[in-house]
Amino acid sequence: MFKRLFIPLSLLLIALLAGLTSLVSAQTATPIPTITPIGYVVTAAPTMFYVTTLTPVPTPGCATPLPMVKGQSAYVSGGLYVRNEPNESSPWVNYYQKQVVVIITDGPVCSNQRYNWWKVSGPGNDGWVAEGTPAQYWIRPGPPPAGSFCNASVDLTIGQVTQLRLGLKVHQEPSVDGLVMTVAPADSIADVLDGPRCLNGYNWWKIRVTVLNVSYTGWVADGAEGITLLEDPNATATPFCGPAKLLRVGLTGYVQYIDQIPKNMRVAPTLNSEISATLLDGIGFTIIDGPVCADGYNWWRIQILSRPDVTGWFSDQWISAVKPEKNRPY
Repeated sequence: MFKRLFIPLSLLLIALLAGLTSLVSAQTATPIPTITPIGYVVTAAPTMFYVTTLTPVPTPGCATPLPMVKGQSAYVSGGLYVRNEPNESSPWVNYYQKQVVVIITDGPVCSNQRYNWWKVSGPGNDGWVAEGTPAQYWIRPGPPPAGSFCNASVDLTIGQVTQLRLGLKVHQEPSVDGLVMTVAPADSIADVLDGPRCLNGYNWWKIRVTVLNVSYTGWVADGAEGITLLEDPNATATPFCGPAKLLRVGLTGYVQYIDQIPKNMRVAPTLNSEISATLLDGIGFTIIDGPVCADGYNWWRIQILSRPDVTGWFSDQWISAVKPEKNRPY
């Protein structure tokens, strides 16, 4: 009937392997596309530092500062306040009772009161001091000749008499530390015995003066706040005025004196004018006009801060741009 076909197992395996090989060979491998990345080179932006330099804006009218630089020594007159910041409104951090040598550490800075300021390092706390004006410097390049400096002295000669414009302490020695024997009142007439001697930043004159019927011989300081305290009573009056202080309309000023005598403000800029008010030491005001030269004085019209309705003319010898805080030691 039917014949059975017997295929050896080994042949079957060979056939199967051949089929698989053909199948694999028939398949074409699909290559995987190579993705080329598009590169962006990221460069860090340069670091920018914005530095703002604060340059003080000089107030118009500020005098040319003295030729001083950082690290230089300078000489400060006695009776000068050292402040925390370079302006008159800043609190004071030190007080030089005597003239001292300091080191300039910064400056100059021109304040809104028309002073150049220098930062100094000296005895006590460091801080800022005002330079003053060409008429009255409070600091100068140093060290000074012979260890001291003074402004020009009044023109007196030994043997003549002098008149005291203010009440002055009569010291036993020509020094702010000298024993005070008496206080000679303003307008006292005294004999000139010796001088001037430049000590403590002031010109000292030896005088003989009578106070309450007692004769005293001693030394008085001339030149407080740039004011000549001694004068020749026989000098010929002159219609000319000295240089006016560096003031201006709109400036806030203060009454300043050391003789404990209130000062008169007048209706017009002349000594013969009617007195409009009597002003105490430290009173503040605004300058509204001036200067006017009359009777040997420079006059400014002022308006009292606490009483704006009160105005008048006032001599600049009693005007300070710095509010008085302490009398000079003489």
